[in-house]
Amino acid sequence: MEQPDLTMRCAKCGAQNRLPTAHCKVCGAKLDFDGAERQIAEIPKPTVQQKVQVAVKTAVAGVLLLVVLLMIWPAKLARTTGEEIDAKRYRLKTELLIDALNRETATTQTIEEKEINAHLRELVAMQPAAGGMAAHLTDAGVRLAVRRATVFVAIGRGPFTFTGTFYARPKGARMVVRGAKLGHLPLPGFLGKIYAATQSGLFQQLNAEARILRNLDGVALDEGTLELTTKAGN
Repeated sequence: MEQPDLTMRCAKCGAQNRLPTAHCKVCGAKLDFDGAERQIAEIPKPTVQQKVQVAVKTAVAGVLLLVVLLMIWPAKLARTTGEEIDAKRYRLKTELLIDALNRETATTQTIEEKEINAHLRELVAMQPAAGGMAAHLTDAGVRLAVRRATVFVAIGRGPFTFTGTFYARPKGARMVVRGAKLGHLPLPGFLGKIYAATQSGLFQQLNAEARILRNLDGVALDEGTLELTTKAGN
C-alpha cells in the first residue's frame, strides 16, 4: 500500500512542499522545521471536560445502537400447537361462547393452548401475500401458564421480520397487558400497553374473540388452558 505524501507549507510564500526537501520548490527559502515542531507542540491537549463529553457521546451512541439492535432482532415463542382437529375445536368453543352472548345467558368454555395456536396457524396461512414493504402477519402464537398469557406476533416488511411479545394477566374479569417486548427490547408497564394498542389492528379479523373479551364475567389461566366465562344478559 502506498504511503500518503508528507508535505510542509513554506513560511515565506505559502507553497506546499513534498517531503523530504530542505528548501521551498517555489521561492527557494529554507523550510522552517523547528517552527513546525513548535506549532505541533503547542497544539492544546483535550481537557477533562472535553474527554468526558466525548465519552458521554460515545456511550449514548452505543446505547442507541444497542436499542436498535434489540428492536430489530426477531424473537421466538415456544408454544404447543395442535392439528386441524384442534383448530376446529377452538372455533366450536368460540361459536358456543358467541351463541351464549346472543341468547344473553352465561356459559363457560375451557380452551387449550394447542387449540388456539392451531387456529392461529391456519389464520396466518390464509393471509394474502404482501408485496414491497407492506406489513403482513407471518406468525402468531400464545403460551398459557398459571395466571399469565404470552401473546406473540411476527410482522414481515419486505426482507425484514419484526416481532412483538405481549404479557397479559387476569385482572378481575379482564385480561390486562402488563408488559411487552419489541424484538428483544423490554417495554415494561405503560410502554407495553401503548405498543400493544398499536398492534391490535393486526387481528381485525378476530371479531368474535374481541366480542367475547369485551363481555367476560370471569377468566382463569392455568398451565396450557384458558377458562372463559361470559356474562348473562348482554
